[in-house]
Amino acid sequence: MEALRRSVESGFNSLNARLDRVVPNELFQAYQQAVQRQFDDHERKIAGIEAERDAEKAQRANDRKLIVMAVFTAFVSPLVILLIQLWLNGKGS
Repeated sequence: MEALRRSVESGFNSLNARLDRVVPNELFQAYQQAVQRQFDDHERKIAGIEAERDAEKAQRANDRKLIVMAVFTAFVSPLVILLIQLWLNGKGS
């Protein structure tokens, strides 16, 4: 009888030890909610960074277009003016 009592007592002790390691459901749910909030925050930050990157890409594309137009105008406009002057001089003589 004493052996059975010790066996049951050791079984209860091991069960109590295992139950002490179990996380309460409320604590687990709070942890899950905190993790979800962190994921949501990271997703918002990533979306913001991607939006900034896309805006910067668009700005660089616009800058390239502006530079190309400026270079084109810088080289073509003097040639056009020269051609107009030559035409006017040829027409005037």
